[in-house]
Amino acid sequence: MEATTRNLRKLLEPSVQYQVPLFQRPYVWKQDENWMPLWEDIEALLDKHLYQGSAHPHFLGAAVFELATSQSGAVQTRLVIDGQQRFTTLQLFLMAARNLSRKVGSEKQTHRLGALVENGALDIDEEVEKYKLLPTNADRAAFMAIHACSSDDEVRALVKADKTLTENRLVEAYLFFATNIAAWVNGDDVDVDRADEFSTTKPEDRIECIWKVVTEGLLLVVIDLTAGDESQLIFETLNHRGEPLLPADLIKNLLFRKAIQQPGAKEGDVEKLHEKHWRRIDSDYWREEVTQGRLKRPRIDLFINHYLSMMLREEVRATHLFNEYKRFFENSADVSVVGIDTPKTPSEHIIQLAKFGDIFQEFYSPDHHPELALFLRRLSAINTATVYPFLLYSYARLMPDNRAEFNKILVVLESFLMRRWIVNLTPKNYNRFFVDLIKAVERSGELTARSVSEQLIRGVGDSSKFPTDDELRVAVFEKPLYTSRTVTKSRTVLEALDDRFRSGKSEALTMPTNLTVEHVMPQSWDKHWPLPSSLTDDVERIKFAARRNMLIHTLGNLTLITGEFNSGLQHKAWGEKKPELLTYSKLNLTQYFHKMESWGEDEVRARGEVLFAEMVKMWPVPEGTP
Repeated sequence: MEATTRNLRKLLEPSVQYQVPLFQRPYVWKQDENWMPLWEDIEALLDKHLYQGSAHPHFLGAAVFELATSQSGAVQTRLVIDGQQRFTTLQLFLMAARNLSRKVGSEKQTHRLGALVENGALDIDEEVEKYKLLPTNADRAAFMAIHACSSDDEVRALVKADKTLTENRLVEAYLFFATNIAAWVNGDDVDVDRADEFSTTKPEDRIECIWKVVTEGLLLVVIDLTAGDESQLIFETLNHRGEPLLPADLIKNLLFRKAIQQPGAKEGDVEKLHEKHWRRIDSDYWREEVTQGRLKRPRIDLFINHYLSMMLREEVRATHLFNEYKRFFENSADVSVVGIDTPKTPSEHIIQLAKFGDIFQEFYSPDHHPELALFLRRLSAINTATVYPFLLYSYARLMPDNRAEFNKILVVLESFLMRRWIVNLTPKNYNRFFVDLIKAVERSGELTARSVSEQLIRGVGDSSKFPTDDELRVAVFEKPLYTSRTVTKSRTVLEALDDRFRSGKSEALTMPTNLTVEHVMPQSWDKHWPLPSSLTDDVERIKFAARRNMLIHTLGNLTLITGEFNSGLQHKAWGEKKPELLTYSKLNLTQYFHKMESWGEDEVRARGEVLFAEMVKMWPVPEGTP
């Protein structure tokens, strides 16, 4: 067999047809697990080409092909032995890009991109030979129908006309990429800080970037089978046999292979490197899968991903972890991070990975550091790990000698993240944001809570701003904190406030794990919580009810209770509900209700003011925030 690296242009521009054998499964890729990570890779390349003019190519993985034994005409036929899911997805992406180019009016790029999904009319003998890819029988009809469409509207019309295509994966994949490519070209999600730069480009320029990414940025490792190679055996070996190698395994192989090749290196010294250093990050604990965002990944992958982002001060895609580390290793002489040693030799790389692995492990068991434990608990609730590169950086530079300053930085970061979470601002660009924060702090010349605050308050727009007290007030009083999708948010805020209300007189209880959010004025209030009798006009009663239905989900009406609370009393009048509420919630948060003889709109608002006052003290906004 022969293995080479090729871009999509080299694979698809010649007169060739890739056929998926009948024995292979149909198209099964999904949005969250497959299309979105691929699109994020492509989008990152598009941004770099648009704003920087170039980008390092990204490897998409491997594909195995076998030359078909029967050849006729000018179109070469190759069987797709492995990689058909990825290859099919790329064809759908190219069709979407072709159709968008046509809509924008770029004839040149429409022709170029079209040539990557269809063989020329003069090069084929039969109509079926025009397809660059011929999927397995189960997918063929839908694929050909999409291929024939010259616009997104035609694809949508196709779905309306044929209900069997409503939930077809191929159609869904095409529309996913079509929507995202169009959004990128139109600038629908452009950051505020890039809006001016984006406005200087034309749609044609952005379509040109798509062509550059296709021809320069997306690479496949292509394995061509030759006579005598057992294609089925190779397919099974690639897909079914043995434990898959992690990027960390490949990195380990690279570093130790290079270490033994160093002048004067002795095998015993290399073994000591493994025993003393690498072994600390090479246990089952590190291979355990943990959740981050929408994906589950081995802990070692997460760690190296965050470490590499910190050292390179740029986003590192999880799908390219080994290649990015190899690039870092080969170019480490050009890398400089203020306050962090840059490893130059293989042994230095091994030692530093183990050192930062110890720090990362502290993030999973910070029992001796309560401030860090509290921050990480709330970070877990927010469900973002994008701050970890900056957290690694700060910990390495400040701990243990300047723990007080590190704790102050935690307060600043928590205030920023919690306020944005409560106000419901997008976390979309957090990966790049926190990597850029490292660079900004380096430029400032010091790593302190003050320098971090000064950088954070410079953010503008929904993707980066530090919400003000006024914006937080609107979220607390005018918007529901509790919805079916924000239960974790409301519980986290209430738990934090309960911590805040602890005093020397109140018992410092460990927060129970079986707490649930309770509406003091219930969601079903109409039977025992009547509208004021003074409201006689129907229109006024409707308005009042609508206002109440929003108010009951605001912070002032929410508390925490244990699972033992009598659910039969949840919707009862205040006189019956209050004793039960006080009995089954010994939290500091609930003691407020002891003095409440009634509970209505005014009381909800008054308690909201009390909680809001504590909230802005707990999560303060830095001085100088606009």
